[in-house]
Amino acid sequence: MSEPSSPPRRRRVQQRALDTRELLLRTAVQVLVDQGYAQFSTLAVGEAAGVSRGRLVHHFPTRLSLIEATLDYLADRYEARTPRHREIITDGPPGGRLVRALDVLWELKRTPEYQACLELMAGARGDAELRAMLRAFDRRLDETLNDAVRLLVGDVVDRPEFAASLLTAISAMRGLLVVARAEGAEPEELNARWRGVRDRLVLVFREFDPAR
Repeated sequence: MSEPSSPPRRRRVQQRALDTRELLLRTAVQVLVDQGYAQFSTLAVGEAAGVSRGRLVHHFPTRLSLIEATLDYLADRYEARTPRHREIITDGPPGGRLVRALDVLWELKRTPEYQACLELMAGARGDAELRAMLRAFDRRLDETLNDAVRLLVGDVVDRPEFAASLLTAISAMRGLLVVARAEGAEPEELNARWRGVRDRLVLVFREFDPAR
């Protein structure tokens, strides 16, 4: 009869399992960014992570379970990247504050995590189960984004017309990223496009600037 595992050994085993799961989820994001949703599979992720099929299936027995866990991971990472201090945009003239606030939101959209989100959104068109997951994911991201925007601009986010303006900004950012990815635009070109769009968005949001 074998001796029961000691607590330190159990902890080591548990930590290795957590480390493997973290590695697989990080790799899943990278596979989505580098290869796109069409090439995304448990096998592709396992190979890229250098994890055996047995260990991979232990954590994620199906592609759908991997996608579900990846969405949770993306939401966690997105929340970790959101601004925590309003001071990052409150100094300077009103126009400067608006530009900085928009740039903060833009940088949230430029992350690998959001690029992976865009790939999953593209794949949801023909996948009802993925669409259901993305709806729940979008609700969580919306809450995170609203908290970040409130931190940046205050209670003006509660005004009904602000929601339409924010949707305009987010749609513009998303469109820029999708087109740039499809065209293979260089970062400098994408940044130049963003600066032009941002200058127009400043006009949309100027009415909400409390410092005017």
